[in-house]
Amino acid sequence: MNPTLHVPRLVEELAKRCHDASGRALLVGGGVRDFLMDRKVKDWDVEVHGLSQQDLVPILNGLGRVNAVGRSFGVYKLCDDEAEVDVSLPRRDSKVGRGHRGIRVAGDPYMSPREAARRRDLTVNAIMQDVLTGEILDPWNGRSDLQSRTLRPVDPDTFLEDPLRALRVVQLASRLEFRPTPTLLALCREADLDELPAERLQEEWRKLLLSAHRPSLGLEVARTTMVLSRVFPEAAAADDPHVDAALDRVALRSIAPEGRRFAAMLATWLHLAEVASVEATLDRLWLHTWRRYPLRERVLQAVAHWREDPADDAALRHLSTRTELELTLTVRWAITEEAHALERLRRAAQLDEARAAAKRLRD
Repeated sequence: MNPTLHVPRLVEELAKRCHDASGRALLVGGGVRDFLMDRKVKDWDVEVHGLSQQDLVPILNGLGRVNAVGRSFGVYKLCDDEAEVDVSLPRRDSKVGRGHRGIRVAGDPYMSPREAARRRDLTVNAIMQDVLTGEILDPWNGRSDLQSRTLRPVDPDTFLEDPLRALRVVQLASRLEFRPTPTLLALCREADLDELPAERLQEEWRKLLLSAHRPSLGLEVARTTMVLSRVFPEAAAADDPHVDAALDRVALRSIAPEGRRFAAMLATWLHLAEVASVEATLDRLWLHTWRRYPLRERVLQAVAHWREDPADDAALRHLSTRTELELTLTVRWAITEEAHALERLRRAAQLDEARAAAKRLRD
């Protein structure tokens, strides 16, 4: 008997209403993968089989707030106060032009689960689970690849229809700590990466830098497949073998808020690049602020000042007038592994706390 994923009430109610209308709701994508890996499920993606778009829309409207993000091919966001669910119909993708946008999508609610899963990128993302019965559908042997910690394309002939998948392989290699097959690496080398939109690049690179314990694994894949040199040529020009271990050290450190954490990862990655190259890379990622944090400004400051080694409180205070101390000292520690860099990082935190307490007294 298959284990059943405990789903939000909204997902369960959607599945029941689809069943009552002679349809079937299947959990798909990374949520099923993460559940089978005993990881926390963050994304709820439901594919509805056996119902037309005309039948599905009234069901969705009766459950919560609906946003038709892809009305022409049956993709919706369904929300209530507790959950957000991506709902879609099975569909076929076909390449009609260059780049990420050159894909034609056509919905087909009556195709088989095997054929529907064929359009997915990797076997580990092509596993499905029936919401109501818990039945696992694994037409492309994704569970075997989960056990062997392998990234394998579902269909090598269609994998490159979406070139963004090459970036997805990079970040998943880090997040899951899985090894891509030689076939998958070869496909990523062939991917046409010239027209990827900046917002999608940002999404995949953010996952690499913020959601992985070992971003070095993804960077190694990015180098091997020439994704790094093709997508981020300025960063690749300043690439250094020591950057991987430094990034892994930052990834394991608790840093808040998330904007500062993102800045620490970016500054560590780009610490040897010239200012113009850092700016060009941030432009490619369409990064300026991040959740109200002045990310671009702070990354540039950290790259400019990480080499400084403040020896006493006066030097720390002086450095704090030019850069954010916690960020820049974290980058220095990650790069140099100096024991005293951690001590200065702790002292900087004490000085910040003292300043904050003095301000509270004044106020």
